[in-house]
Amino acid sequence: MPEITLYHHNGACSQVPHILLRHLDLPFKVVIMKMDETGMVAADGSLSNAEYRKINPAGYVPVLTVDGEVVTEQFAILTMIAMQSPDKVANEGLLGRDSLEKVRVTEWMIWLSDTPHSSGYGAFLHPERYVEGNKEMYPAVKEKGRKTIDYSYDIIEKRLKDRTYVIGEHLTVVDFFLYTLWAWGVRLAKIDMKATYLAYSKLVQRVEALQSVSETVKEEKQPLHFTSKI
Repeated sequence: MPEITLYHHNGACSQVPHILLRHLDLPFKVVIMKMDETGMVAADGSLSNAEYRKINPAGYVPVLTVDGEVVTEQFAILTMIAMQSPDKVANEGLLGRDSLEKVRVTEWMIWLSDTPHSSGYGAFLHPERYVEGNKEMYPAVKEKGRKTIDYSYDIIEKRLKDRTYVIGEHLTVVDFFLYTLWAWGVRLAKIDMKATYLAYSKLVQRVEALQSVSETVKEEKQPLHFTSKI
């Protein structure tokens, strides 16, 4: 088996590949990262920000290494993980069962990474990334980010109406990403997700009932949102 290492921050978007690694029962090492005044550093002190940027010059998470090869960007990382267990991924259809489903997985992953994640939460939580030292613009950037978050959740809710999963009638990696984004709605945007997004919440309840998901959430010291299976 290859040597796999995931650099991640608890509760961040890196939760998604963390879930997939567990779901596929792959052996892997975790390096927990945290933010300090210099940027991302290893929580155990083993990596400074400068040392981490030698691995990923952008300085963010997640980062995956497989036998020393560095992979960045959410969907690329998920694809690399999936390649380590091709039979199980194919049997479950985690990247899509047919050509159209595979296209839909790609479509969703690009949109989720770009719109609710980067344009939404990126602006809402980190307005300085968009206007740097122009602090008087921070409230406007945060407001735009929040509107993008709400818009994105509305789109997701509509797409999930009368569906068991977002693509086909089976689990895909997109559902793992949707789970993490839903949890952000509760924790970061302070939205009553259960009351506001009923179809989306049903999906999240179904996904959270998976052992790989609940174990990952607990390991990352994040709250579980549902106590019963659907």
